[in-house]
Amino acid sequence: MERESRLPDEASLAAARRRIAQARTLRDSTDIMELRAATDLLVEAAATFDLAALPVEFGSLHLDLADTLNLRARLGDPDVLDEAIDCYQKAIVVFNRDEFPEAFARAFHGLGLANWAGGQLEAARWCFETVLEALSPDVSPLEYARARTNVAAVLAASPEAQARAQAVAIYEAVLDAVSAEAHPAEHAGFLLALGQTRRVQLEGSRQGQLEAAVSAFTRAADVAGAGDHSDLRSAALAEAALTQVELTTLDPTRFDEAKQAFDLALGEIPAEAQPDRHAELRLGFGRLWAGRLPAGGEAACDAALAHFEAAIALAPRVSTAALVAPALIEAPRIMVERPARTQARIDRAIEMSRHALSAWPRAQFPTEYARVNLTLGTALLASAVGDRTSNVREAIEAFEAGLDAINRDAEPVAYASLQVALAEALAARTDGDRTDNVRRAGAAANRALEASDEDRAVVGRANHLLGRLALETGGATPQGLAEGASHLYRALEDRPRERDPVAHAETQMLLGMALASQAAHGEPHLLAGAIEAYRASAAAYDVESHPRESASVHFNLAVALMQPGSGAQNLEEAVRSFEVAARVFNAAAYPQQHAMITSNLAQARARLKALA
Repeated sequence: MERESRLPDEASLAAARRRIAQARTLRDSTDIMELRAATDLLVEAAATFDLAALPVEFGSLHLDLADTLNLRARLGDPDVLDEAIDCYQKAIVVFNRDEFPEAFARAFHGLGLANWAGGQLEAARWCFETVLEALSPDVSPLEYARARTNVAAVLAASPEAQARAQAVAIYEAVLDAVSAEAHPAEHAGFLLALGQTRRVQLEGSRQGQLEAAVSAFTRAADVAGAGDHSDLRSAALAEAALTQVELTTLDPTRFDEAKQAFDLALGEIPAEAQPDRHAELRLGFGRLWAGRLPAGGEAACDAALAHFEAAIALAPRVSTAALVAPALIEAPRIMVERPARTQARIDRAIEMSRHALSAWPRAQFPTEYARVNLTLGTALLASAVGDRTSNVREAIEAFEAGLDAINRDAEPVAYASLQVALAEALAARTDGDRTDNVRRAGAAANRALEASDEDRAVVGRANHLLGRLALETGGATPQGLAEGASHLYRALEDRPRERDPVAHAETQMLLGMALASQAAHGEPHLLAGAIEAYRASAAAYDVESHPRESASVHFNLAVALMQPGSGAQNLEEAVRSFEVAARVFNAAAYPQQHAMITSNLAQARARLKALA
């Protein structure tokens, strides 16, 4: 039995229509609270309209309600998305293509957007193609073009390369049909979408796709600027600059062009008016400068950190903390990885990393949480402030927390980095059982080597540490010395002087000690190798920045050169090395070391004089 339709009384109808009018006014806002108020008004009005009695007003109300819910979902209320889809479907029941073409197109367009937001790409594409079929390129050329770009947008989000290529073709065809002169805002918007689609193309030349994206963004900015569409121009300038970061990674010669793009975008996108976009640009500019490290030296480091700090400073004003949270990972990492790190930067890295632990909670972001702990632990190990034992213990806790969060199979490089950092911290630990600390350090270093060999710097650190531990635990036995030397030789392959002179010098120093000890334990032919290792270490160290380390190497080199039977050339070199060591370990600051060095120096001079 069919339900009898009944018209509401005039007073109820008038009240409902007033609610709808008020809701439409509120819906023009992007304030989530006003949109919720609009929703409540429309829901109240819905009880007045019956599908059978007032089908058109029933459909119009549900279309308004669906659009309001859809906008709420895009602005941060995702839970209302299913309700929006339901309302669109109710409107579609009323508005057929022939009698109500505009409402029909609006309903399917909104339903497509809702499905897209919900990740239902195929359903979204079907909705947009339905709209396209209802339009005529001759009657509504601009609406037809917009409908085509909606289809292209869904194709661009597809994981299939063919679909993304099809999206590019659609955008280019639409740009040919919609001139910049007649429709500057639409043309600029289509160029912006084309650039974004080009940027996600992985097929063919990646550099070529990125260059095409930058070109599209630049043209969009010019067209929007000529048409006085400032928001579109800002978006295009920001996209052009941000795309340059990856492009410059592929082609470093584009750095100056990328820098100019960021300077232009930041100049036209002030933090006061557009904090979100400005923060995004600051983050991208920081990454651009970070890409210049280590070759860019302190200038690149300072520039990268300045931009990251500027992004972080905008945290209270951006719409979501996620916009600036990446800077809390990247800035501290630069601070602790730079060779010329200062205590002030180490302190700031510790502060920022502790803040980042709350910005990147383990439950939602396990990988980022692990990386933050890696930086925090590294900074604590490098700190000269506070109790050293406590700092090392806290560093170990940070590395272990990172390892507990990270997935070894999914992130083998990060896992290996954490393991080698843990190994170094355990080796530096002075409290607890030394034998157990060394055992655990060796186990962690071996786990690092087993996990991944992709990051050769990590592999070098692991082998260096294993070499040092072998000398500590088995340095009195031929087997222990041989094992240590073997690890150190492998470490040198991944610690070349040109990449990291300090690390190279440290490994050469240990290798010299291992070979010299082997020579003293019955393998004199290895002494020449020890001397060469000491020489390489001394050459790599900078006396000004590492005076004590350099002086220690020179002392060891001089002792090795003074072996029985040494000729005048070796003794002359020994004298020079003892003199370098004596200048650093002077009598005032290091009386005992200075006395030992001067005694050996006198012997070297005496032997040289006897040969003469």
